Amino acid sequence: MNPSLVLLQSAAMFAMAGGVLALSTYVKLWAGVLSFATVSFAAVGAYLAVWLNGSAGMGVVLSLMLSMLVTGALGLVVGRLFLRLSSHWMALATVALMLITRVFITNLGEYTGGSEGQVVPFTFSLPQMALMLVLVCLLMWALKRSKFGVAADTTREDPDVASALGVHVGQVKVIAFGVSGLVGALGGSMQASQLSYIDPNTFYIDLAVTIVASVVLGGAYHWLGSVIGAAVFTGMPVYISQYITEGQSVINGALLLLIIIFLPGGLIDPLRWRRLRERRSSRAHDGGTPTGGGAASEELEQVGAAR
Repeated sequence: MNPSLVLLQSAAMFAMAGGVLALSTYVKLWAGVLSFATVSFAAVGAYLAVWLNGSAGMGVVLSLMLSMLVTGALGLVVGRLFLRLSSHWMALATVALMLITRVFITNLGEYTGGSEGQVVPFTFSLPQMALMLVLVCLLMWALKRSKFGVAADTTREDPDVASALGVHVGQVKVIAFGVSGLVGALGGSMQASQLSYIDPNTFYIDLAVTIVASVVLGGAYHWLGSVIGAAVFTGMPVYISQYITEGQSVINGALLLLIIIFLPGGLIDPLRWRRLRERRSSRAHDGGTPTGGGAASEELEQVGAAR
């Protein structure tokens, strides 16, 4: 196979794994929680799946499903423990959780390989990776149209108003952590399968920054933004490495700045889409000949949006 096509396939597979990890973070942000716990969930899920498949002799599918269930339960526990923390303290607590997870991985050498790491005994193919990403996207689509989706939207916008409307804000956040743990374990296993080797540095701060950037800059108000953001910030660097061997960090930084400046709502911004539809509808209603008042109105809308 053409080396360029091989690298393109590898970039696509890393982007798929990154998309699942980004969706794990998106679920918590959807419920109004900024958290780095996805990295811990990914680490626990990946190491557990590797141990179950390698040392315990379970099949890949069973190992993956069991690791997801265990990590989902862990997510519920973490959500319950961190429930009373405010937003910034919650973020710091999940950073501490990430550090603690790394310590456990380093010291539980009998199960994790310790600081030397271990070989991943399974590898997912491109169709398998695509199927797992599609299934997670379908889960997000279903949640968006469920009672949880409505409760999460309300909780994110204003927890006090949500509580006044009868929404159990704490329960919504705990469920978000549980779903995040479930999805994060899958993403961690997908990431591990592509790396073929994992160690304590595999699931650490660099990955946390990449995941959060994918979610926020891809679009924090729609699950599709996480997938697109991961393709840009996870898959693209893998592919362009064949053309640019140095300075990728500068390129990524410049790309982030451009998106922040010109697309503050992210690449996928439902609010921006709605405004564009309203403007097109208004122009069509006016016969395509906006008056001076219409132009002034558009200018005022832009000023309001900037504020």
